[in-house]
Amino acid sequence: MQTSQSKKDPVVHNKSTPDSKLLEIERKFDVPAATLFDAFASADAVEAWWWPEGMYADNVDWDFREGGRFFINMKGAQQGGSGMAGIFEEIVREERIVMTDQFADENGRVISAKEANMPGKWPEKGYITLEFEALDDDSSLLHLSQEGIPNEMHKDCIEGWNQMFAKLDKYLKDRRH
Repeated sequence: MQTSQSKKDPVVHNKSTPDSKLLEIERKFDVPAATLFDAFASADAVEAWWWPEGMYADNVDWDFREGGRFFINMKGAQQGGSGMAGIFEEIVREERIVMTDQFADENGRVISAKEANMPGKWPEKGYITLEFEALDDDSSLLHLSQEGIPNEMHKDCIEGWNQMFAKLDKYLKDRRH
């Protein structure tokens, strides 16, 4: 993995959110930054906790390297197949992951927000940036920023991410025991 950018440099993405504000969430986890980072680095880990409550990832294709592609398909009690796909644009171990964010059908084919039945004005491609900060030897901070979410969808997306992070926290605690 390359370390092409120091942690202090801003992440710039060609204005993928011209009509909406940046969605940001910060969350503390009681694990070292390396452990938290590793929960994003493998398909098995991601499959265990990705997607909000009541949904699960039934297909995870996770080529975790700069330039690598990913696809996560979601299933749920009231959902058909749908998911997300993208490319890992930057990976700096224990510091940052930058990935593109696009809707995908259950076969991993990129589709539009309209095809995914999502309301609002979405860009063709959004971005998710995850930044990891060690607070001490046993705790870390995760800062998520997501570009491309229409303002009217922020509340739902924040709720979804918080549910996912609760599942991630449980996954991390279960792995310690």
